[in-house]
Amino acid sequence: MGHFKTVSKKRKFQIKIIKLITAVLFLLYVISFISRKVNLNSKYLNYLTYSYLGMEFETKKEELETKPVFKNEAEPIIYLYNTHQTESYKYSKLASYNIDYTVMFASYILQSYLEDYNISSVVETTSISKILKENNLKYGQSYQASRKLLEQSVINYPSLKYFIDLHRDSSIYEKTTCELNGEKYAKILFVIGLEHENYQENKIFAEKLNEKLKAVNPCLSRGILEKQGEGVDGKYNQDFNGNTLLLEIGGQYNEINEANNTLKVLASILYEYIMEDS
Repeated sequence: MGHFKTVSKKRKFQIKIIKLITAVLFLLYVISFISRKVNLNSKYLNYLTYSYLGMEFETKKEELETKPVFKNEAEPIIYLYNTHQTESYKYSKLASYNIDYTVMFASYILQSYLEDYNISSVVETTSISKILKENNLKYGQSYQASRKLLEQSVINYPSLKYFIDLHRDSSIYEKTTCELNGEKYAKILFVIGLEHENYQENKIFAEKLNEKLKAVNPCLSRGILEKQGEGVDGKYNQDFNGNTLLLEIGGQYNEINEANNTLKVLASILYEYIMEDS
């Protein structure tokens, strides 16, 4: 009887080892799959790995910050932030592995593509929800919260020149998507608030980027939406700086791959604009 118990314990141990190896192999497969579908460098693959393992974002953030990518990372020129950080793209099969494709993740993707053009940027990771709570603000006052981050950003990084607030729309899939050469893209909508005296500067910035976007393919652009009046913010913090923009990258029914394709194009037109603006 003792012999059979020993064999049983060994067998259980072997099963545990097999399960562990299988889990590791599957994790590597997930990372490999994402790296093929979304062109990210090791910094962002690390981010995905940490998400899969279920670690807290602060831990992931700390790990990312210890692995600098840009040679001039201390002097970024583009500030990427998300007033509505929890806006998410369509869930995929990977969602069950705690990989949440939010607009903040889109900011990381854009940062990665900007790096290819040797453009240094910084992604804002401070929790908007935390700022709302600390200042007794409601969700509808999120732009007041992100304003505090904008004001702090230029203190932390005086080199910043461009400020881009990435969102995703809530429109239907057909309205936020186009197809180019067999690939799906999330369309870009430029949103301009008219309720401040210098809005023309933001509008000119948006118009120039929009023309460059349409030069790649008119299908990619949903145009420029001007907003004012009751029920809207009206400023979207664009009074902060003439180079402040709000971009809707696709919508809630777009997949991250579609947003990724568009963000790659966006990085290229930002590069063109910055070279002309410098």
